[in-house]
Amino acid sequence: MIYSVNFLDLTEKINPLAFSKYLKDTGWNLFPSKKTHIKIFQFEENDAFYQVIIPVEKQLSDYKEAMYKAVTTVAEAENKSVEQVMLYLLNPNTDILKIRLIRNDIEAGSILFDDAIRMYENAKKLLGAATRDILHPRKYHQGRTDDAVSQFLSGCRFGQTEVGSYVVSVVCPFAELDEEEGYKQLSIFSDEEQCARSLTRQVTTRVMDNIFQIKEHIDEGNLDGLLSKSSTDIISANFYEALTGLNLDTEGANVEFTAEWSPAVKNKMDVRSKILLTHDYCQPLLTAAGRLKEKKKTLTKILGRINKLESSPDVTQRKNGKISVVYLDEHEKKRSTAVLLDHNDYGRAIEAHEKGLYVEIEGTLTGSKRSSMTCEAFRVIE
Repeated sequence: MIYSVNFLDLTEKINPLAFSKYLKDTGWNLFPSKKTHIKIFQFEENDAFYQVIIPVEKQLSDYKEAMYKAVTTVAEAENKSVEQVMLYLLNPNTDILKIRLIRNDIEAGSILFDDAIRMYENAKKLLGAATRDILHPRKYHQGRTDDAVSQFLSGCRFGQTEVGSYVVSVVCPFAELDEEEGYKQLSIFSDEEQCARSLTRQVTTRVMDNIFQIKEHIDEGNLDGLLSKSSTDIISANFYEALTGLNLDTEGANVEFTAEWSPAVKNKMDVRSKILLTHDYCQPLLTAAGRLKEKKKTLTKILGRINKLESSPDVTQRKNGKISVVYLDEHEKKRSTAVLLDHNDYGRAIEAHEKGLYVEIEGTLTGSKRSSMTCEAFRVIE
């Protein structure tokens, strides 16, 4: 971390309730005490014994000193740096993705201005691409980012950079998309299962799983294996471009990705937590992005109105929906085609149908009399 940071002062920003929950979630035991202004936790492993005292009331004269001592003890017990423990305690209920740029010309803790800008911009693009791939699977995302993706990204933050090549920490607070309330931030006291199913955990695991699969397929020389993935778990061209944009296209540059999963939420998926990509992977990544964009250019675009909606009557069970769209072909003849939409696009289609608005759909048309269309992009024309 940057050494000018005063950790003692930062301890005032730590929520003692969140600290206590962190200790419970990571195997520390609460020691009974009649004192209400402190909580005592103990941890024993092999022959080592540790005890920390968490001050609950910030009015205590030695609050900062006691809290900092607790942090350093936890760091020692868990074999972590004080910076690592502080980063999580200042951002509880989060997954943290760390992107480390490794290059010979990078001094400890410093980086060229333009390289740093690329790191931060493409870290955001990487998360954005993964989120869009989950909510709106496409080979290539174009146009305006929808509100759900924008809200998720606006909730994420960049943490303090760390010394050691150059490390960018992306803090991702747990949030979900609720059927009725829309985007909703979760708290440290939200149900663990709710956090495990959250949009945040889906995105962070998707990022790491994508990178692992990309590396594995390239190692095997099987680029087609990535491009032929199903529509629901496809890796978009945007994701590939964001990866190369993390300075991976610079000669001699390597990028390491590390996921620090929230200890409050058990990671039930078998996902790698650390992956290294070298500069050698850059060309295959660019090739994959280019081929996905080429496929995008061969798609058909139609503009029309919806005349039929089909989906499960039980909203809680509704994962997608089918619509029938009437449009004019290149010969100005009226045509109709069936299109299967994901849950989010189907919701927008219902609103467009109710208001009689035009919709624009991009995809592959098949058949003639009873044609159907795969949807790569869906847009309502306001």
